[in-house]
Amino acid sequence: MAGYKGILFDMDGVLVDSEPLFHKAVNIVVEQCGAAPITEAENSRYLLGTTVAETWVRVKELRGIPQAPTELLSIYNAVVQEVLRSDLTPRPGVRALIAEAQRRGLPIAVASSSLREWVNLKLSVIGLTGAFPVALGGDDVENGKPAPDIYIKAARLIGLEAAECVAIEDSPVGLAAASASGAYTVCTLTDSTRHLDLSAADVIIEDLERFDYGLLAGGG
Repeated sequence: MAGYKGILFDMDGVLVDSEPLFHKAVNIVVEQCGAAPITEAENSRYLLGTTVAETWVRVKELRGIPQAPTELLSIYNAVVQEVLRSDLTPRPGVRALIAEAQRRGLPIAVASSSLREWVNLKLSVIGLTGAFPVALGGDDVENGKPAPDIYIKAARLIGLEAAECVAIEDSPVGLAAASASGAYTVCTLTDSTRHLDLSAADVIIEDLERFDYGLLAGGG
């Protein structure tokens, strides 16, 4: 079906290529705890696309770190905000797609596994705070990705059903959530995720400069 009425954006790997920065921040905390760094392979297999709370449950299990996940998350919160402020830019095609959606009068939203506080920080750093009337984080829903809850909620808050929207993702966990919501799924590739199983996507593109505007309603 063409003519989708809204766009739901994941944040990390879609709007910004922040996954390497999160991996860096995770390892700052892990090394402070005296444990071996999380490898690229472990990060891709166990952490990408998960909620922040789930990330630290998994890191604790992977490295046998004695601190509670909530304590680790508190330390990580400060570290990651500092890291995100240092080096963050929109991915190719992001601004053009947002502008096109606005030109067509289509509502857009962010549906991220990151904490809402971090979502707002990242939008501020890249100068897109005012672009999204709805910006949700993983702490805005009871069940994080791969459950479809955040996509269903984001669509509802912009006045649509998820099946009326294009959802843009970059990871298997995110694609599972978007697909389960009924949205049409577009997957963008990053160095962190291009080697993973992304077959759940309806279409895979290198970046948003290759997005097919013909999918959207309100052309002309």
